Amino acid sequence: MIPRPLTQGRPTAATRRHAAITAALMVGLMSSTALAQQQPAPSSATPPAGPQAAPAATPPAPPAAPKKDQPPVLLEADQVDTDNELGITTATGNVQLSQGGHVVLADTISYSERSNVITASGHVVMIQPDGEVMFGDYAELTEDQKQAFVDQSRMLLQDNSRLAGYQAERIDGRYTRVTRGTYSPCKLCEDDPTRPPTWQIRAKQVTHDNASHDIYFRDATIEVAGVPITYMPAFSMPDPTVDRRSGFLTPTIGYNSNLGTFARVKYYYDISPDKDLLFDLTPSANDGLLIGTKYRERFTNGYLELQGAATYAENTQNSSNGIISPKELRGWVQGVGRFDIDDSWRWGFDLNRVTDDNFLLRYSYSSEQLLTSRLYTEHFAGRDYFNAGIYGFQDLRPSNTLEEPVALPLVTYSALGEPGETLGGRWSYDAQYLDLWREQGVRSRRASQVAGWQGDYTNSLGMVTTVNALLRTDAYAIGNLKDAANGGPRDDFTRVRIFPQGQIMTRLPFVREDGTVSEMIEPIVAFTAAPNYHNSRDLPNEDSEDIEFDSTNLFRLSRYPGVDLLDGGQRVTYGVRAGVYGNGGGSSTLFFGQSYRLQHNTDFAVNSGLYSRQSDYVGRLEMTPSPWMDLSYGFRLDPTTGAQRMHDFTGSFGPSIFRVSGSYLYINKLELQNGTTADTTANLQEVSGGVTSSFLKYYTVGISTRYNLAEGGGPVSTSLTTTYQDDCYTFSLIMERDYAQRVGLASGNRIYFRMIFNKLGMFVSPAFTGTSH
Repeated sequence: MIPRPLTQGRPTAATRRHAAITAALMVGLMSSTALAQQQPAPSSATPPAGPQAAPAATPPAPPAAPKKDQPPVLLEADQVDTDNELGITTATGNVQLSQGGHVVLADTISYSERSNVITASGHVVMIQPDGEVMFGDYAELTEDQKQAFVDQSRMLLQDNSRLAGYQAERIDGRYTRVTRGTYSPCKLCEDDPTRPPTWQIRAKQVTHDNASHDIYFRDATIEVAGVPITYMPAFSMPDPTVDRRSGFLTPTIGYNSNLGTFARVKYYYDISPDKDLLFDLTPSANDGLLIGTKYRERFTNGYLELQGAATYAENTQNSSNGIISPKELRGWVQGVGRFDIDDSWRWGFDLNRVTDDNFLLRYSYSSEQLLTSRLYTEHFAGRDYFNAGIYGFQDLRPSNTLEEPVALPLVTYSALGEPGETLGGRWSYDAQYLDLWREQGVRSRRASQVAGWQGDYTNSLGMVTTVNALLRTDAYAIGNLKDAANGGPRDDFTRVRIFPQGQIMTRLPFVREDGTVSEMIEPIVAFTAAPNYHNSRDLPNEDSEDIEFDSTNLFRLSRYPGVDLLDGGQRVTYGVRAGVYGNGGGSSTLFFGQSYRLQHNTDFAVNSGLYSRQSDYVGRLEMTPSPWMDLSYGFRLDPTTGAQRMHDFTGSFGPSIFRVSGSYLYINKLELQNGTTADTTANLQEVSGGVTSSFLKYYTVGISTRYNLAEGGGPVSTSLTTTYQDDCYTFSLIMERDYAQRVGLASGNRIYFRMIFNKLGMFVSPAFTGTSH
């Protein structure tokens, strides 16, 4: 069926003429058998027959059925002329020719029956079934469009990348070869399209293989802003249809103070659609060869990721004889697995272990300082949750000398009732079993359960009252605990404790609308009651040593972060929250509060903020009046002297053209429960700041610094980054200085640049480094 315009009422003369023209051209393109009966088609070995072979008076035969192996041809045009003597049919004016997903648009299209060649001229557009579009001034192509020639060609690939050249050829319907071609995924400048794109590849010949989905470049130069920066005799890249492909990734070549001259070469192996493998080889002047690998696989019920690296090199470290550097096997392994057993059960594992403290930082794999490994199973059923697993920890901080425990196992169960189903509130139940094992240190087992209930009630005045009640039971079995008197191990012993606790909290919010803002002030008061329990020093404190008392845990039932220490006694907690909220989204809030204990309790550390009956004042101010300002300030003040106990400030100010950010943290020296002090004998005091400026559309400059203000401190790190980024290219110049001193790791200055080419890859320059003094 030949498409034609739809009209209302009787067909017009133009409509009838258009239909006749379309039918005539269909005769010329689809009826090769009928025309051959009037004039034999020329063979490749003989020249075309003369005009006498086909009398001009012979009318064209009716259209023959299209070949079974070829789809029908559809064509639209304003006018068609047929020369039966020469066997040429010409269509002009808004010509559209389509067959089997191939579409050709042009001002003029001619078809030669003798040579089976279609020529197109004037605004030629050729659309392929895969979405590729080719533009040109003139084109020649065969009837099946598997062979084609395009003059002054321009191609638009599926991802809107562009490939242009002097001439283009399509060969066997598979290859597209462009002479003197340029390739770029970048958009052209709207103000001046003649300007070179941000980056492009200019080559003597570019070949696109539709079957293997590769683009081959010969005698190629990579240009940035029209300036050649890299020459390559030949290389290839996947076309936009390829999601992943086996092959070498962009290598990194450089120099730093740790490894000396090094190169990092990566090879990606696409095993199958559900699995792949990455090889990572890093030869270096100082450490020899580092071998790494990463394996990933997807399953119908989960996924698996495994990676690791190993080398045989010197490992500089502290020892009783000073600093030593034995040559030994160094390595790291990491893995993640998640697998569904059924709709409510799954199991998994996390593996993260390293041979020494400096391996991950030295070889730029990770900056993690605490590694966790676990094997677990978990169950989900409505609001109920169950988890059972074994856990291992590895602390890489050089100041830590304690033996990390292994949890064999940790079992938790949590259940939560429906809202309002029990006395107008909801019940909760939590249970846990923990077995901590150490080779030399304390070994402890703890079984805990907490039954709780919470109800929320609102009266006619808008007062909201929340009632909490819980009953905790803990049973301990302790072994290998040192005797405080003689330092030797004590006999194994058990302890059981029962601890009830309740709280009533009332808050009354007052809200007022004032134009485009809403104002709110909300006083809060709570009474918490529990036995005046004193924590026993016989029980090990595994999870409650680090007390961080601030506005976030003022109203909690327990201000300790864990469960080994209990927050007993009776206390009154009070505070006020105020806020201003704009209709446009801006807001400012302030909270200020304190607690008062009815009896003295010395379980809290002296400088924790909770040692006295009257706690420290805590508060937080948060201001986000507009997108150009974001401020958060938390504080803790001594209730008697007003001395500062803690300040925590973070903020950023200004528009993107000039934005300033900074942070400040101060915490006074913290005395722990057992009388020892924290890792540092000085107060913790640190400041950091930075400035970023997007002074032009594509340019950003940023500088940041971090400084330790405590006694004996000093600068920690400084960096300066300059970045250009647009839709297809990113260039960053990075200058860094690290002042940290670590055994086995060199600190100092580092300068390098990074270029990321969209669709092509990333290049990282060698890093120029120097040791700081």
